[in-house]
Amino acid sequence: MNSIETFLLSLGLSFGVAKFLPYFLLGMLGWFLARFVYRRVKAKTTNRWLLGLLFIATFIQPVLIYFAIYPIYQGDLVDLSYKPKSKLSLGQSKQLVVIALPGCKYCSESTQLMKGIKPYAKVPIEYWVLGSDSSDLNSYQALVGSQINCELKPNLSEVLPITEGSFPTYVLIEHGKIIKAWHNDAFGVRALNELN
Repeated sequence: MNSIETFLLSLGLSFGVAKFLPYFLLGMLGWFLARFVYRRVKAKTTNRWLLGLLFIATFIQPVLIYFAIYPIYQGDLVDLSYKPKSKLSLGQSKQLVVIALPGCKYCSESTQLMKGIKPYAKVPIEYWVLGSDSSDLNSYQALVGSQINCELKPNLSEVLPITEGSFPTYVLIEHGKIIKAWHNDAFGVRALNELN
């Protein structure tokens, strides 16, 4: 999540609108720039192919630059969730649980995203750290701060089927059941919209 998306979220927009509105606005900017350049160059050349290519290149350039810096991933466009079966006792309230491994680079990186979306998500976020070492729990708690709860889960046989071996795994729980789960590469805007 970038600063433009964060600003749009602070205005009360949804995660999806905050993700795609900059592309739309940059497309509009590209349109006006392309018309401006087209009118300036049209007086100097009569080559229609050159004018058309120049118009198209100017039109898509702002969107392409933004896309190169902040790309749209597959999880932003389609719902890539799955519904695992679990006999684990889960909380009754709606919450997002992030299942993480100690020492997992991607799990540690996910803490920044969770800290970023926490002020805008309407559900509590919790980390389940697999293992029994309290130092692993303390390191995750230090990464996420006091707004997000961390809990040790020593019983791997109950939690591993939920993750399907992929970490971190994001699990949406409501009424004691798993509603949806996402692997790290599938957790995008469509998943974030579930948190509102």
